[in-house]
Amino acid sequence: MSITGLVIHATPDHTAAVQSSIEACKGVEVHKVTDDGRMVVTIDNPDDGAAADTFESFKDIKGVLSTSLVYTHFEDHGEGEHVS
Repeated sequence: MSITGLVIHATPDHTAAVQSSIEACKGVEVHKVTDDGRMVVTIDNPDDGAAADTFESFKDIKGVLSTSLVYTHFEDHGEGEHVS
């Protein structure tokens, strides 16, 4: 299980489009958007590699100025171990 918290800064004139693109990604949620284009985002993914790839993909979205990793948590649940 991987949970990642980010702050993404977009140009104010592209904020809505950037938010839509980000929310289209699996396991991604935008929690807050400010008038100046900053977004609080989480990625919840069972695979930390996939979460990292998702995070990296945000920089390629038109209008994104910066992506900042704020928090990351990863738990490796061993084979046969059940998580509820």
